[in-house]
Amino acid sequence: MLQNRATLVSVPPLHTTAIFASFLLVASPAVAGLLFDQIGGPSNLPPTGPEGFYRYGSQVFVGEPQFDLAALDDFTLRANARIQTVATVIAGYGAFNSYAAIQGFELRIFASPQAAASSSSNALAVRALGSASNFADFGTGKLVEFTLDQSIDLVAGTYWMTVQAVNSAPSNGQIGVVISDIGDNSSFQANPGGGFGIPGNLLARPVNFAYRLGGEVIPAPAVLSLFVAGPLVCRRRRQRR
Repeated sequence: MLQNRATLVSVPPLHTTAIFASFLLVASPAVAGLLFDQIGGPSNLPPTGPEGFYRYGSQVFVGEPQFDLAALDDFTLRANARIQTVATVIAGYGAFNSYAAIQGFELRIFASPQAAASSSSNALAVRALGSASNFADFGTGKLVEFTLDQSIDLVAGTYWMTVQAVNSAPSNGQIGVVISDIGDNSSFQANPGGGFGIPGNLLARPVNFAYRLGGEVIPAPAVLSLFVAGPLVCRRRRQRR
């Protein structure tokens, strides 16, 4: 977790990810439900991890894009699928003051961590999720859930996702995604703007991030024509509190 902009962290070697069958999508045409879940229950979110942190920065820094951070974790679709919902568990740190002051959230899906580290514009799909209508206490943080105004259709394969809080720092500190004990303990943080001085703008992290994707398996002909080949943005109106 990057606690401040002066923090320098040694970079473990990059490595490929082994995907555990416990959270792989089972191909079952036209069946709606969970596609990927590393949130589980509150007891699946430990208070600390192998690096001594329970949250890692994942934030769009308003007005300071060089510091943008993406907490990246991989998910595998065993069949073509339509992503309709997303959830994550977040926690504030540093000079953090208020969850209500978070301006919104963004979902990005990448082909690889290296693509995310190179540029946020390399995302295969982008969805602006708007402001959360509720921050529910959940384990070590706050659970936020969204229904996409425009679903994301993907062919079977492995992808990397991040949910970033849109937050003004330093006035409201920093926001991180909390860790989970579900997964393969292989994730990354990307800082494509280079503001933190991380070599290659990418840090390997031996943890799992608390992400969940919901949707449905769809027949191959339907998704192949709609496969996201470049950035698509759908703006969701902010909900009134």
